[in-house]
Amino acid sequence: MEIVSEKREQQPIHYYCLLTDYYRYDLMVAYSNHFFGKAVVTSLQNGQMVLLCSEDIEAEQYWAQKLGIEKQDVGEFRNFFHLILQSQGYVEQYC
Repeated sequence: MEIVSEKREQQPIHYYCLLTDYYRYDLMVAYSNHFFGKAVVTSLQNGQMVLLCSEDIEAEQYWAQKLGIEKQDVGEFRNFFHLILQSQGYVEQYC
């Protein structure tokens, strides 16, 4: 095995416990300079991860099922993600 790249950084990581009328969600959000400026959002309940930025919020078909968000809670999560995700704009993949 050969390591072809390694980069270390100090990442701000936030843990959220969110309650809706019927469900509880535990999320971890890590902000990084990698991944085209998107945040790494992980469901601590199912272990699934998605990369999200403010431009992705309206595409709930991409993130809701992976994070285990029930249909009736998607609107509240859109509002939540608008509060916590900063717009990073488009970042070139390869410079």
